[in-house]
Amino acid sequence: MIDPVERTRRSLVDRIRGIIDDHRADGLGPDGELTCECGAEGLSDHSRHLAEQIVDRLALKPADLDEVKKRFRYTSAWFDWELTKLEGAEC
Repeated sequence: MIDPVERTRRSLVDRIRGIIDDHRADGLGPDGELTCECGAEGLSDHSRHLAEQIVDRLALKPADLDEVKKRFRYTSAWFDWELTKLEGAEC
């Protein structure tokens, strides 16, 4: 049975790979700027376009990042408390 963390990781990798496959640089358009297989034209920075598509399609938002930071702080505090209790039990 696959670990839930590994399953999530594989799912994210597959989704990101799909986004990358859909957004390959296609060549130069009539204006001399890059075009993308998705139909976007006039791209001066295709890497940025690809990164924006990954963030948009995965619906990553700064609020999500704040929530993750809160969870890390909570987990860290909980872990510190557990260590403190274990250290007290050893005395």
